[in-house]
Amino acid sequence: MPTPRSNWRGLRLQLAFFYLLISIPALVLVEQTVLAFEFQRCVQELDDGRVQQRLQAEADQLAAALANGIAASELDQRLRRFVLELERPRESLGTEAAYVLLELAAHPFTASLVPASSTVNEPALPPDTLVRRRWQAPIVNGSQSLRLELAVPSPWQHLNRELSFEWPIAVAYLTLFLVGSAWFLGRRVLVRVERMGRAARAWARGDFQPHLADDSGDELGQVARDLDRMAADLKALFAARSQLATLEERRRLARDLHDTVKQKMFALSLQIAAAQQSQHDAARLGQRLLESVSLVEEIQRELSDMLRELREDAGAVEDLIPALQRRLADFGRRSGLKVRAELPVRLSLAPTQAETVLRIVDEALANAWRHSNGTQVTLMLSRDSTGIALAVNDDGVGGAADSPTGMGMDNMRQRASTLPFSRLSIESPAGAGTQVTLRFKPEAE
Repeated sequence: MPTPRSNWRGLRLQLAFFYLLISIPALVLVEQTVLAFEFQRCVQELDDGRVQQRLQAEADQLAAALANGIAASELDQRLRRFVLELERPRESLGTEAAYVLLELAAHPFTASLVPASSTVNEPALPPDTLVRRRWQAPIVNGSQSLRLELAVPSPWQHLNRELSFEWPIAVAYLTLFLVGSAWFLGRRVLVRVERMGRAARAWARGDFQPHLADDSGDELGQVARDLDRMAADLKALFAARSQLATLEERRRLARDLHDTVKQKMFALSLQIAAAQQSQHDAARLGQRLLESVSLVEEIQRELSDMLRELREDAGAVEDLIPALQRRLADFGRRSGLKVRAELPVRLSLAPTQAETVLRIVDEALANAWRHSNGTQVTLMLSRDSTGIALAVNDDGVGGAADSPTGMGMDNMRQRASTLPFSRLSIESPAGAGTQVTLRFKPEAE
């Protein structure tokens, strides 16, 4: 099985880019949100008085040391030691949330001695750039106070300055997630979808040999089984349609043979019979034989046209009127009936429509010759805004509507049904002749 070609617009790369675009901002947002919530909890715990108590205890110890005459260097060491203890807030202040202080600054606390008169409420920096807290405890029997100051950047400002220690783990997890997802998508999704695509393209060409045969229980497996069933149904449908097309072609050939060759064979038999009766009239005998030869040539031409239609598409008919005039002239000469026609100067139709109209006219004329016992046939053809109207009348005995429906009438109805917006009627009351009327609207309109 061939491997799907790489595609920069494929689902695999789309999925990778999607994960990158979604996961990295999500990781940043989650981490900073957690850091902000933890920092807020830490600030609330520092403001509950525990820092002030710890500072006052340190100030009392420092007062005792100053009373004993502590050196300036030792005083600095005590202040640094006090700050280092505060940088381990779990032990010194009893708060677990204070670890975020070391995330935001290397040394968040600052301790110093200030004059006792110094105020704590000094102007604070803007809260969106710096978080500051100050505590102050007086040194007993002294002119100084111990001041403790907390100054750290806000968590959101910290994001723009450095990466936290979780980032390498998050990036490693994201990379593993991308690789695993790409492998899963390629092996479990894309390969199967590509196989479905190849099968669908083969089915579109009429080749139903490819079979997906996916027995997995997931959604793609269900889709594959549905497609296999669809392919089997399509194969059966195409086979049925092929059989129907074959049957329809056989019926069409039967109609054409009935409406052309059979009718001309009937006319040929009449001419031969008339020739036999004219053996003693040389001029009439010659005329009948010439008509017979003409009919044989027309039969040969009709058969050649049918064979050509079986091999290739029929040519376009430019104008229906000349072909219709030839049919009427041949019919009048051979049948001996008087023919009256009302035709437009020109009537262009699509090839299939023109052929259908000519076949209906042939059948109507043949029925008038064989069954009407009349003397005249009238054909009227017209075209207006509603479509095309054709009428073939004879002055014969009628009664065709009461007789069993023959193949000729069935053929006319079947042919008329192929014309767009068509309506065919046959009126044949006893003793009043027969009228065949056809109305339809050409496709060109």
